[in-house]
Amino acid sequence: MDWQTITTTDYKVLPKPILPIRRDFPSYIKVTKHSHPWGQLVFLAGGALQVETSSGVYVVPAHQGLWLPPNVEHQVWCYHGAVDRSLHIEPALCEALPKEVFTFNVDGLLKALILEVCQWPKDYLVTAQKMRLIEVLLDQLGSADDSKLFIKNISDKRLLPIVQALTNDPANGLTLEQWANHVGASSRTLNRLFNVQVGCGFSLWKQKLRMIKSIEMLDAGMRSSDISDQLGYESSSAFIKAFRRHMGCSPKRYICHHFMT
Repeated sequence: MDWQTITTTDYKVLPKPILPIRRDFPSYIKVTKHSHPWGQLVFLAGGALQVETSSGVYVVPAHQGLWLPPNVEHQVWCYHGAVDRSLHIEPALCEALPKEVFTFNVDGLLKALILEVCQWPKDYLVTAQKMRLIEVLLDQLGSADDSKLFIKNISDKRLLPIVQALTNDPANGLTLEQWANHVGASSRTLNRLFNVQVGCGFSLWKQKLRMIKSIEMLDAGMRSSDISDQLGYESSSAFIKAFRRHMGCSPKRYICHHFMT
């Protein structure tokens, strides 16, 4: 299917301290690369998005969030539709928030706050009561747990063949020692380079890549057994165990959340 490209229609200045954004993305939508002088809290009530920055690719599944600080250039990819309930936050309110992009787990309180603000009209009256609610929301955002659904860009030429091969085929079972013979560097050197480039060793990086691929596959409606085969897990139960460890729920529960709005 061909991708449909859309551009943002951002304000030059936000008309309110926090501006609610309600969008339902169809499949195969790409939002062109852009930035804005305010922060953005991306929350999905359903579906999934990939957000690419100069650092790498962030995956936002259903009922998870992404924080984009002001002035971060990014583009968005939506493969299979998404229910976007986001907030644009004026720069002054972003000063106490994280300075780096990160994906995060959205607990019940933060979810309720986001959805409450998203029900406000864009021309809502800024009252003391609304500002108190906004302050609680920002406190919750500032303390949210990083879900680490992020694949950092890798530039080292010795790692690129490994990265490209596993990105195209996550079931590739070559060990780091076997990769060492292919790329002309010792396994110790390669593991050290992974730690320098992405902050973790080869094994953990591969686990994270497979987890992100599994979210894309679940989003496309694939069964756990098929995902397990395509990603190289020993069994469907091994995939389910890994998914629960990383995502805090089973693939079945994730799918149930995926279709909730």
